[in-house]
Amino acid sequence: MRKVLLGAVLMLTIFLLAALAVTRLGLMPVSADGLHSNLEARIMPAVLHASIVRHASGETNPLPLNEDNLKAGVDTYKAMCARCHSTPGGNASVYGRSFYPPAPQLPEGMSQYTDAQLFWLIKHGIRNTGMPAWGGMLSDEEIWQLVSLLKNSQDLPPSVEDEWGKRSR
Repeated sequence: MRKVLLGAVLMLTIFLLAALAVTRLGLMPVSADGLHSNLEARIMPAVLHASIVRHASGETNPLPLNEDNLKAGVDTYKAMCARCHSTPGGNASVYGRSFYPPAPQLPEGMSQYTDAQLFWLIKHGIRNTGMPAWGGMLSDEEIWQLVSLLKNSQDLPPSVEDEWGKRSR
């Protein structure tokens, strides 16, 4: 039994020393435009989603779903989000594609998040991705308006759809 325990401690020590050597010698790639492992590409989205689920409250959107809030969400989205996430029907953002991982083209892919989770993501950002914490620049009301827009983007009233489709000047 002692030999097994000693062997386990020795293996753990070797593993930790190897990990330390890899990190201290700069052997891990960190460039945003480099190749990334399949393992990283599979694990990081799951880690991101699990963290957002853990940290977001169970709060529901306090704003009524109406044209005024949706139009305000469109205005904020065009001013703050479109540069990285593009606009509906527009080409993917060259700027957003340069990030690692690339910025998702919104509103696609938002169904995996609840309103509260999307609110938390926008307010607090995502470390090491280029997604800033908008909580210091946008009010909670503006963030909830964005959430309303993104979560309901497939079923917008015609007046909001027209506003959403217009190009920013």
